[in-house]
Amino acid sequence: MSWSVSAKGTVSEVKAVLATQFLGPLADAPAGLTDEGERETVRRVQGTITQRLGTFAPEKIVSVSANGDMGFDSYDTKAGANQTVSVSIQPGS
Repeated sequence: MSWSVSAKGTVSEVKAVLATQFLGPLADAPAGLTDEGERETVRRVQGTITQRLGTFAPEKIVSVSANGDMGFDSYDTKAGANQTVSVSIQPGS
C-alpha cells in the first residue's frame, strides 16, 4: 500500500491542492487506504504539513511532496508491519 501528494505554488495554492489530494488516501475503502495505521500516518503527515505551511507568508512560493508505503513481513497474516514516510517542504523563488 502506498500514497503520495505533491504541489508547488503559493502557500495558499499548495494548501488547497494538498487538501484535495489527501482526500484520496483518506477516502473510505476500497478507494482509499485500508489499513487504519497507515491512514493515521497520513492524517498526521497532513497535519504536520499544514502546521509547517502556516509558518510561511501566504504569498510565499513553496514546493511540497510527501509519500509513504506500508509493508508486512507476511501479507497473509499482516505480521511485521512497517512504514516508510518521506516529507519535503522547500521554499521556492
